[in-house]
Amino acid sequence: MKEESSEDWTPLGAHRYRFEAPDLFVIRVVGDVSLSDTQAMFERIETLSGKAGRPIFWLSDISGLGQVTPDARKFPLALDATRWLRATVVFGGNFHQRLVANLVMKAIPLLRPSRQMRPLSFFPTEAEARAYVEAERRGGGSSS
Repeated sequence: MKEESSEDWTPLGAHRYRFEAPDLFVIRVVGDVSLSDTQAMFERIETLSGKAGRPIFWLSDISGLGQVTPDARKFPLALDATRWLRATVVFGGNFHQRLVANLVMKAIPLLRPSRQMRPLSFFPTEAEARAYVEAERRGGGSSS
């Protein structure tokens, strides 16, 4: 894992992200997540996927997650992010934070049954989350 420095990260509201070639969007969520935050995240994912020429992995550190506004939770329902996302991988966070993230992702297919979903996986640590991404890249998982 790379040593984290401030110039490696780009601000996205209060949150920080970076792209690790060839296909990894890494975000560190800090505090509350608003509708504009969610829109900006998906906008970055779409742009980076286009630059990569394929769907990318979204690695999200939710250990600093605060509240997620209702509008931010609903926004993904309007999207078909399967064109941009190969898998969403979440790490860190307490039980409540993982529950909120899981509920948002589980609501999409329930409210939009025709929507195909990419895998959503939760891990306690970043190392475990990155190991999962590497296994998926090698074709060891179902999202390949």
